[in-house]
Amino acid sequence: MIDNLSLYKIFIEVARSGSISGAARRLYVTQPAVSNGVAQLESALGTMLFFRTSRGINLTPEGELLYGYISSAFTNIEAGEDKLREISGLSGGVLRIGASDMTLEFFLLDYIERFNEEYPKIKLSITNNSTSETLKALRSGQIDFCVISEPAELESDVEAIPVRTINDILVCSQSKKFDGLFKDGQAADVVRLADYPLIMLDRGTSTRKYIEAHFRKSGVHDLEPSIELAQNDLVLQFALRGIGAAFIVEDFARTYLESGELRKVRLNKPIPPRQFLLTRLKKIPLSAAPKRFISEILADVKLPDSGSEPNTEYN
Repeated sequence: MIDNLSLYKIFIEVARSGSISGAARRLYVTQPAVSNGVAQLESALGTMLFFRTSRGINLTPEGELLYGYISSAFTNIEAGEDKLREISGLSGGVLRIGASDMTLEFFLLDYIERFNEEYPKIKLSITNNSTSETLKALRSGQIDFCVISEPAELESDVEAIPVRTINDILVCSQSKKFDGLFKDGQAADVVRLADYPLIMLDRGTSTRKYIEAHFRKSGVHDLEPSIELAQNDLVLQFALRGIGAAFIVEDFARTYLESGELRKVRLNKPIPPRQFLLTRLKKIPLSAAPKRFISEILADVKLPDSGSEPNTEYN
């Protein structure tokens, strides 16, 4: 075993940040010190752990293997340190949250703001990514917990608690080319949506998967969008300009629906509501900061299966 554990700490930070400079900032040391630490560890282990690309530094297959073991160990060490700080109150530690743009904007931001005001000495690390990438970060120990949106492929060692309901809807501008979607005040037939230009998020996003699964159950198997975009904000902008009718989570469009700039299309087979899920690994103990943060969320949440207030003492 390598005697100098600080070399493993350097290794972890380089892997997480994807750069020597980023690791140096996180460790409060110089870049040469980080480079030297990586070189020492590679020499001691007799293998290359990183390779350089135009976008930064990536793990080699050997590095990926080592990271899988080491990241879990350091996660437990950090949890132990935070547990000790808990004795004297929440006066330190780190809160590491994973989320998507949607779950951040429409759920987590208010809690983060309140928590930061109450516990200003706790460091905040927010990882913002897709559902699948966020779950990878959870399993690798990069985050304490995450809030993701359905659908999500969860393994048996993952706990997921519904914390907020969201609705996917179809919206369009006031352009006359969409008037057929409102004919005679009737709900639009989902089969006829293919007659109109449609806008969706990229394939592979949780939102896109959910919408496509719904239409397959409704007997529509060939509903292909005219435009695919990577961000909800862009989906809205394209819809506002009348380029197409857009599938969007209602929260994103609410302001424009209230102002009349967008219209909500009533479908004969509406998309069922889905949930934001607060997700964590069952067997990994929570340190003080995430434990308190999750407790504050659950204090506001009624679990749908019981209708009663949940236990806010979250362990």
